[in-house]
Amino acid sequence: MKRTQLLIIVCVLIATALGVFFFKVTQLGFPVVPDLDSDTWTIESKVSFRGRGDPVQLRLALPESQGQFSIVDESFIASGFGIETVTDETGRRAVFERRAQDGSAVIFYRAKLVSIDRRMGQSENRAEPEAISDYRRSERRRAIQENATPLLVALDSVLTEALEKSAGERSFITQLARLSADRNDDRITTIIEGGPPEIDAAADRLVFLLNAAGTPARLVRGIILDTDTRQAPLESWVEYWLDGEWISANARTAEPLDNSRALPIVYDGASIVDGDGFRRLDVSWSVARNFESQLLRAMERGEEFAPWVNATSLLSLPIDLQLVFRVLLLIPLGALIIVVLKQVIGMPAFGTFMPILIALAFRETSLFTGMALFVGIVSVGLLLRAYFNQLQLLLVPRLAAVLIIVTFLMMFIALVGEASGFQTGLSISLFPLVIITMTIERMSLTWEEDGSAEALKKAAGSLAGAVPGYWILTNEYIEHVAIVFPELLLIVLAIVLMLGRYTGYKVTEFFRFKVLEDSEKVER
Repeated sequence: MKRTQLLIIVCVLIATALGVFFFKVTQLGFPVVPDLDSDTWTIESKVSFRGRGDPVQLRLALPESQGQFSIVDESFIASGFGIETVTDETGRRAVFERRAQDGSAVIFYRAKLVSIDRRMGQSENRAEPEAISDYRRSERRRAIQENATPLLVALDSVLTEALEKSAGERSFITQLARLSADRNDDRITTIIEGGPPEIDAAADRLVFLLNAAGTPARLVRGIILDTDTRQAPLESWVEYWLDGEWISANARTAEPLDNSRALPIVYDGASIVDGDGFRRLDVSWSVARNFESQLLRAMERGEEFAPWVNATSLLSLPIDLQLVFRVLLLIPLGALIIVVLKQVIGMPAFGTFMPILIALAFRETSLFTGMALFVGIVSVGLLLRAYFNQLQLLLVPRLAAVLIIVTFLMMFIALVGEASGFQTGLSISLFPLVIITMTIERMSLTWEEDGSAEALKKAAGSLAGAVPGYWILTNEYIEHVAIVFPELLLIVLAIVLMLGRYTGYKVTEFFRFKVLEDSEKVER
């Protein structure tokens, strides 16, 4: 029964840790590698115009904080104008108004954009948009039978050919884009001349054909975020609905665009700027590429899509507390190493967690320098401890005397190192006096009770256990994962609980009992 309860607890701990971990990584983009940068983009729109002395209302189309991009910061510079942000059927717009404007004026808009996961904040059961067209297949075929026109015949021929030369929806769209871009085709010329007046451009024409074929499509005008530029041109491309999402594609080839680079601004031919009360309007866009810590971006996403993640994150603490936890969160990992070494391997050592505490002392001195200092101080302390033992001192005064001697030894080493120009990196706060003192006392008692061999064996085991502990405490990747994903400590807890039920042989015991096996073979 107890074993079943333990198994349930272990499974719950592991499932909880992995669930939170994968949510942070896949949905919020928390990096598992430290110092990882990612792209952010700053766009700026400059609108210059000249007023006629009449009331001015100017409406500027803005990118939306939905889909692939999220606007984490935006600002307006429009001296003397009232500013309001509205959202209507044409999208998101900034409305600038003034009672009267005579002469030239300039308005600036700036926004910082980050690319986000398209799955975030979107419903899995989104309604499929409808392809709006007067030339759908059923209507087109009926119109051809009743009154065939060159436009209907050409349109039906192009769509039929694209359908026959494709094996699926994606290849159909590719074939249709290829046919649509060929202006030498008489059918395309007929469609341009007989169709709506706005389909002369390749993007408008492909949208017209896709909607006629029953595939929802729309025209997009926006900016391709490629590199820094002061005069970013407004590009046109096509978005079509496929497999439950909008796909951005080149208007001539239907080749999908990089969603992290295509920034939509307006759809279906809506104007970038409109209004009244002005003339000589000029609009320009500029783009600047920046690099930002991916961890900061993940925190911004968490603030928008999962506030509970930021509320429980250690990264929301003050910097001084974060630095403390960067060390504290690594100690359980070192403790796990010691549990494995003692319970599974059977490594001898002084105390239960003495090796990981010794590893803490090595953080400031580096491994080899710390080991040399540790061995030297412990050796001198043992000699003095043996002398104090001859004086027949009681336990507490003897420990205090050893502590004072260790303090003088560390002071002497620091002064000699400074005088000789050798930086030992010795730190009183991180090279614990009490740990060294207790190590000297434990080693001296073991020497007296079990002999020098056993004392040296445990001392070597403690130093050997401190080596992997030191590697864990100083590894920047492990430190990053521990502070960003502290829930993974639940897995460490689960492993420790399982090892707590381990009662089998230790690795060192196989060598101890090998003597018995050899003696049985000799007797036989």
